[in-house]
Amino acid sequence: MNESSSPEPVVKHPKEGLRLTLIICGIVMALGLVVAWNYVGMLQRQAQDADYMPVIMRLEKPLEGLNQKGEAVSFDQLRGKVWVLAYVYTRCPAGCAGVMGVMKNLQDEFAGESDFHLVSLTMDPEKDTPEWMAKWSEEREMGGDNWWFMTGEAKDIRSYMGRYFRLVVERRTDPDEIKFYGEWAHEFKLVLVDQSGAIRYYYDVLNATHGEDHRKKISKDIKRFLEQGPDLSGPNKKAS
Repeated sequence: MNESSSPEPVVKHPKEGLRLTLIICGIVMALGLVVAWNYVGMLQRQAQDADYMPVIMRLEKPLEGLNQKGEAVSFDQLRGKVWVLAYVYTRCPAGCAGVMGVMKNLQDEFAGESDFHLVSLTMDPEKDTPEWMAKWSEEREMGGDNWWFMTGEAKDIRSYMGRYFRLVVERRTDPDEIKFYGEWAHEFKLVLVDQSGAIRYYYDVLNATHGEDHRKKISKDIKRFLEQGPDLSGPNKKAS
C-alpha cells in the first residue's frame, strides 16, 4: 500500500507580510488625516459661531419721547447707527450711576464715530423731566449730541421696554428697601442695538463675577458692528 503524502505547508513570502503591513498603516494614516482635518474644521466653525451674535429682537416700531434738551426724539433716528441703551433713573441710589459711568467710558472711546450713539432711558419719567436730566447729566459731564437722556409717557415707556427689550421694572413699597435700593427694582444692564434696529446682546456690566468681561465684550462688539455692519446672515452662511 502506498502511504498518502500530507500536503506541504504554504510558506508566505516575507515581502507579502511587509506589503500588507504597509497597506494597513497607510489606511490608518489616511483615516487619521481625515479625522484631524475634520477636527480642525470643527474648531474653526466653533470659533466663527462663538463670534456670531444672533438677533434677539427687532424693534418693529420706534419709541418716541424727549431728550434732555426738550427736543422730540425717536428710535427711528438711530437707524444706521450702532447704539447702546440703559434703562435707568437718576435718583437710583445703587447701580444706575455705575452703568452710566460705563456708558461715559464708551462715549470717550468712540468719540470719533459719528455712527455710534447712547441712550439713557428713564424708568421714572414723572421725576426725570428733561430739565432735571439736563442738570443731572451736566453736573456729571455726561450727555451730548450722541447721548440722549430720554423721557416720555410712563405707560408708553414701560410697555415698550417690556415688549421689545424684555426689561421690566417693579415699584418697591417697603420703606427700608426703598432707602437702600431705590424706588424701582430693575436690572443693571446695557443693551446693544445694531444699525438695522435689532437687539444683539445684553451686558451685565456691574456683575461681580463677569462684569469686567462684559465691559470688554461690549467695546469689542461695538467695534465689530461699526466695522462690519449688522451681519444678519448668520454663522457659516454667506449673505445673499
